[in-house]
Amino acid sequence: MKVFDQLSSIFWFVISTAVFIESIRLGIGKIQNPGVGFITLGASGILGILSFVLFIKATLTKEEKETEPLFSKGRWPRVLFVLFILCVYSVVMPTLGYLLSTFILMTFLFWVLERRKIWLVFTASFLSTLISYFVFSKWLNCQFPDGLFGL
Repeated sequence: MKVFDQLSSIFWFVISTAVFIESIRLGIGKIQNPGVGFITLGASGILGILSFVLFIKATLTKEEKETEPLFSKGRWPRVLFVLFILCVYSVVMPTLGYLLSTFILMTFLFWVLERRKIWLVFTASFLSTLISYFVFSKWLNCQFPDGLFGL
């Protein structure tokens, strides 16, 4: 596992460096007037830092840990369920609207995948929907479909 972490971190560091250079070439602009490469510069910078941290962590780790593969026998139904729910979400969001469809999506994901208490599921779904709505709709001025209730 140690070697795979080191190789993957080197791969992602090279990718982030290439995107970083290309972002600068495209022009990053200023904070008040961002250019085309502004977001990709930040994203590639974060990816580069994280891949560097992973490389250092993998290099300094002495023991090899045996872990279950991500797509082992028991996890495929969950992966397929999430893909199915996301497809349904993308189809129903224009009709139901962002708030209601996102709340239903998060409820399904928290309840089916995490198996938490129902009050915790509803609270987490409500808060994640509300926070994402205010961040994207109010703060970043993204437009979402209004849906049935005009919300």
